Amino acid sequence: MSSSWYLHGLYAYRLAGSQLIAPVTQSSWYQPRITVMGGNAIDIPLQPAAPQLQGPLSLAENYLRKYRTRAFLLMQHGQLVHAGYHRFAKQGVFNSMSMFKTLIALAVGIALEQGILVSVHDRVAKYLPEWSRDRRAAITIEHLLTMQSGLKSDLKLHGPSLFPLIVRLYLGTDLEKHTLALPAVADPGKYFEYNNYNTQILGMILERASGIDIATFIATYLWQPLGCRDASLWLDKPGGKARTFGAMFATPEDWLRVGQLFLTNGTVQNRSLVPASWLEAMKIPRNTPERGVSGGRSDYGYQLWLKAHDYGSIRGIPWFEATHARAAHEDTSLFYLEGMRGQYLFISPRHQLVMLRMGERPGRSWDGSYAINLLTGALNPSMA
Repeated sequence: MSSSWYLHGLYAYRLAGSQLIAPVTQSSWYQPRITVMGGNAIDIPLQPAAPQLQGPLSLAENYLRKYRTRAFLLMQHGQLVHAGYHRFAKQGVFNSMSMFKTLIALAVGIALEQGILVSVHDRVAKYLPEWSRDRRAAITIEHLLTMQSGLKSDLKLHGPSLFPLIVRLYLGTDLEKHTLALPAVADPGKYFEYNNYNTQILGMILERASGIDIATFIATYLWQPLGCRDASLWLDKPGGKARTFGAMFATPEDWLRVGQLFLTNGTVQNRSLVPASWLEAMKIPRNTPERGVSGGRSDYGYQLWLKAHDYGSIRGIPWFEATHARAAHEDTSLFYLEGMRGQYLFISPRHQLVMLRMGERPGRSWDGSYAINLLTGALNPSMA
């Protein structure tokens, strides 16, 4: 009993701390960490923006600063054309939150290409034999990628706990034990529910299948070839497991490099890092009624957002943590990475744009689609 009360007290203390600080930019709060080794990193040179973008960029910068934005960067045709920082250093690192989920999906595609994984239709129990004797044996890698696993929601309480399951994932010191204990409550492939445990399990699979930790995997296959600076991941304890559902600490410019991969078919300097076919597969809507998904939507692929969404509109994301988009995206080719409290990496194949917004919780009057719509609208002749 005393151990249980101590754990609840620790969770309450750390949970309060995570709300009181500025959790995205105050990265030193998240300890311990493991380094993701970078490569020969150089700053991306700043170039003049196209004339039609200059006015909209100024409007977007003013709007974003009003809503606690700390970095607003824009690339077009592979060139950095805007870099605005506010109370944040250019080479500082921030907590990407769930933007990291998309990086894990890229790692899955690389593992498939390398033969480390065989198929997205592999049963998870092939890599987690602990799940081979109950209904979780039917879950596949694809079910995890699409948030259709049927696993218990991370918003639910566990037993007599005072906290939902997400708190153990966010603050616990034995991630593997907590994750392996998560039960299924439905058959997989029946409905979409955003659940952080799905991506945590993908990280476990990558580690078990490759025989290396996820920080080394990302460094070897992505971070160093991209020419990124050192980054880091948040561990559950010293020498422990990384929280692969979120919390990668990297510079804003390095996230632009990740986004640019989608516009170069996965290549960097004529070297293929991610198969182009996998990048296309990631963008296919997977949670639709046509695919037999109850209450399905067409806004999610493989750990990738495909359409703007509003407060309370996504099953598994509480309204108080969701970000608000007041309009659909003007650019129908647009897709994006999103992290809690307004971390966005927008990618527009039509206009060859990559836009990053990083900052603290923006507030309820925030419009997550405003800035990107300004920019793509300025480049769309039909909007002139």
